[in-house]
Amino acid sequence: MQICHITSTIEGASGVVTFVRELDASLQARGVDSRVGVDVSTITSFPHSSTPPLPHCDLIHIHGLWLKMYHQAAQWARANGIPVVWSTHGMTAPWSMHHKWWKKLPAWLLYQKRDLKSAAAIHCTTEQEVEWNKALGFKNCFIAPLGTKELVASRQSLVARSEKRLLFVGRIYPVKGLVNLIKAWKLVQTQALNPQDRAIPLSNSNSELELNHNWKLRIVGPDEAGHKSELQSLVRELNLCDSVEFAGPKFGDELSAEYDNCDCLVLPSFTENFGATVVDAMAHGKPCIASTFTPWRELQERGCGWWVSNEPKQLAGAIGEMMSLDGATRCKMGEKGRRLVEEKYTWDAVAETMIAKYREVISR
Repeated sequence: MQICHITSTIEGASGVVTFVRELDASLQARGVDSRVGVDVSTITSFPHSSTPPLPHCDLIHIHGLWLKMYHQAAQWARANGIPVVWSTHGMTAPWSMHHKWWKKLPAWLLYQKRDLKSAAAIHCTTEQEVEWNKALGFKNCFIAPLGTKELVASRQSLVARSEKRLLFVGRIYPVKGLVNLIKAWKLVQTQALNPQDRAIPLSNSNSELELNHNWKLRIVGPDEAGHKSELQSLVRELNLCDSVEFAGPKFGDELSAEYDNCDCLVLPSFTENFGATVVDAMAHGKPCIASTFTPWRELQERGCGWWVSNEPKQLAGAIGEMMSLDGATRCKMGEKGRRLVEEKYTWDAVAETMIAKYREVISR
């Protein structure tokens, strides 16, 4: 079974890049098993030609929307009778469809909608993404989530530290809800200083000292469209410079250390088709706070975190409650999340789902 993946890049740390890179690695690992027999190639660009020089393959898997190269690949596949699996990677979310819609509308009308209609199957990472695609008229959807490479037992930081950390990992971009997060952080800090005015319910009424001292909000990720400078201005305006840190992008062992050294992850996005940082944090045994615009209801259902509105007051309530817990309780929540990852969110499990779907599509 020969699979050709089409994507614009395999560099960086976006959800699309992570999915393609790790899925390819898992599929390649299975290629040495004669019972599976998977051969994978990945193409990230075409020369300036209307006919892309694609290799012989049994199936093309396209990752993303809008780019001309994806349309060229879909045209080539139709002309040669090759089935296409198409991963929309959250790009059909209502927020994403409306964001810079004037640039996307011509492509949607000229080719993108027709290309998706002709796909043999559309890959989604969550039930929520399936609903987004169904609303646009695409019914041949299936689900395979993102995974994680490594399961790390919950443990204390290898480096002694006096502070506790609430960690955000991701692009510094408006859709990630960081303005609301910083405003929520201000609410938590203010009401810790003035407990008599508190509007944030806490599970432990004796937590004022822990709330008021030794907590940092650490923002890890690359700046996009100059949004970081806007956030830094807001941090100065709210007098939060001592408790908010911008650490820049981290990769590999450095990123793993960020998860090891945090006490909780927060994902306050306005839209996420998946949110791989939640899986990575749970794999490191950390509890998580995610907005209800993300698909992470399981955090609440499995007792490994909070799933709340990303409005500042509601977000602050979850952060305040998390802070009020003792370390042992947070650790127990993190262990529940780690067990959830073991059950559902490893790359081995994702690869098995994709192989089954590839075989089904090819055999039609």
